[in-house]
Amino acid sequence: MKKFIIIISIFISLFAQETDVDIQADSFVSKQKENIIIFTGNVSMIKGEDTLVCQQLIVHTQLEADTNQTVAKQYIATGNVSFTIRRPTTLLIGKGKKVNYDINKLLYIITGDAYLEDINASKTLSGEKIYINEKTGNTKIEGKKNEPVRFKFKMQSREKK
Repeated sequence: MKKFIIIISIFISLFAQETDVDIQADSFVSKQKENIIIFTGNVSMIKGEDTLVCQQLIVHTQLEADTNQTVAKQYIATGNVSFTIRRPTTLLIGKGKKVNYDINKLLYIITGDAYLEDINASKTLSGEKIYINEKTGNTKIEGKKNEPVRFKFKMQSREKK
């Protein structure tokens, strides 16, 4: 199937700078009246140093009145979702059945066999749902009905000499 390569320049309010978003997928549909863009089939997205791979990506957009530019406000990825998020002090690797990212709230929600690994801090989280709030730095994990959440980390021991 012929792949469409879509390059979208989107103003991200996170650092008040422009960030290129490169999305590749088997198909692309724009629903202008609904302010959504749908990418389907072998979706791959690169935004700066962050990556996302899934089967479907829905991008909700809005028109910024002051700049008259169309900007992304939310990403919803479904179908074997995997991603990497690189920040100055850490690298996060995650996966789940669905990932929702609200740009204005800086909130990630990973749902369905959610897994998140902080490479630099040697921590892993898993559960049914993981919330990552980049504004507050808080993380919350919810387990399945009869299964606990998992939190694994390395602890330095301090032995007395």
